[in-house]
Amino acid sequence: WQSIGWAELMATGPRIEGLGFASLFANDHFMPILGDGSGPIVGPSGPVFEGWMTLAGWAGLTDHIPLGVMVSGAGYRNVGLTVKMATALDHASNGRGILGLGAGWHEPEHRAFGYEVLRIGDRISRLDEASRVARGLLAGKTVTFEGSWVTAHELRNLPPSAQPHLPLLLGGSGERRTLRIVARDADIWNGEGDPATYARKNGILDDHCAEIGRDPAEVRRTVGVPPICIRDTRLGAVEALTEILAAQGGTRSDARAWAESSPLADTEEVVAGLLRAWRVAGAEEAIADLPWPHDEETLERLAGPV
Repeated sequence: WQSIGWAELMATGPRIEGLGFASLFANDHFMPILGDGSGPIVGPSGPVFEGWMTLAGWAGLTDHIPLGVMVSGAGYRNVGLTVKMATALDHASNGRGILGLGAGWHEPEHRAFGYEVLRIGDRISRLDEASRVARGLLAGKTVTFEGSWVTAHELRNLPPSAQPHLPLLLGGSGERRTLRIVARDADIWNGEGDPATYARKNGILDDHCAEIGRDPAEVRRTVGVPPICIRDTRLGAVEALTEILAAQGGTRSDARAWAESSPLADTEEVVAGLLRAWRVAGAEEAIADLPWPHDEETLERLAGPV
């Protein structure tokens, strides 16, 4: 979706599906984003395709892989309209849609596109309200809601989704508030952190489910992981990943720092071991960004021996 042409972007959908991966997501950002071990590096300009239209394109080119946005920010996506968009995607893909929601964090693009920039507590409150409305609509209810951030008046989602239960994915790892929202509303949770951190947050989510009387097994667990690059040596993987990240914009030193910060820039054995560790920590699926140009060697090794 970033620093890539449309034809190349569309070709990635069938490629990922053909390799046997479990899901295919588009990011919901409007400006380029890079990152390193200490946080995001924002690219102020550059080509970025909108996520939901990207998914619509992939829907017509794939036939079985689940499709979703990871994740739509509650600050720039009216939740009722977003449920309608996810439902249209679900019909276009014959029941493969996933609705992903998050609090939003990327302040430069909020400012650039004229969306209000809120402090983190208010962003979580807005996600809380949006999630309540989305959960009701996806359950087939007529929703009337008067919140501080979200309003709905006798709102319904018609037609309903093509699949009997279009899953709601919530992204975020805040232990006190976000994971409570996840426990209440989500079908899928996408968390983050190294295996030990993820295991702790996973346990907290279980506790929140228990508090409200929900079976924790009803929430599928996924984890967002750092960039993956597989080579025969750690040094070779870091160097290869640096070349890929440098093509995204920013400085080469930033790209090198980001590559070195990823524990998944390593050998097959190390990458497989870390993925197993996340599995032991409770994750059922790992979700990784694939910066362009895509690393075919890594994709082949992930789909094969790893």
